[in-house]
Amino acid sequence: MSNRLKIPRERRRQPETIEDLLAPDRVWVTPGGCWLWLGGDDGSGEWHGLGAYGRILRPGTRRVMPVHRYVFEKFVGPIPFGYDVDHMCAKWAPDPRPCRKCVNPDHLQAIPPLLNQQLKLLRRRGYGMEELDLDEPPIERPEMPSPAPLLAPGEREEDVWL
Repeated sequence: MSNRLKIPRERRRQPETIEDLLAPDRVWVTPGGCWLWLGGDDGSGEWHGLGAYGRILRPGTRRVMPVHRYVFEKFVGPIPFGYDVDHMCAKWAPDPRPCRKCVNPDHLQAIPPLLNQQLKLLRRRGYGMEELDLDEPPIERPEMPSPAPLLAPGEREEDVWL
């Protein structure tokens, strides 16, 4: 049994202002303008911390959430339902993995999941990001005519249920 007295520590609150977010023990400001989260992460990266997303406690609960989503909701606006928050700084970074910890609100954007997956694949291959203009509407593809049904010999098209 320990005779030491337990001193209750006050738990750190979530950042409410940009100044709170930029505290030296919370983020590291890189020369490229990224604000890399120094707090906890999801543990999915390598031993040196690359590739892991930062985590923060969801306000008012004991559950965690990605810190870049918290920062986007707090300082930019609500995230549309089903959208992902993308780190735009990954397109100019030599290695996009550390950008997963970036919490600079100017580097975050809400995009559809399919576009997020496409951008992830392009960034892994390391090309095409400088020329991408995300403000342009997607290319309209012509609608393909539906193929005629395959009929057995002696079968009529009216007899086939589609």
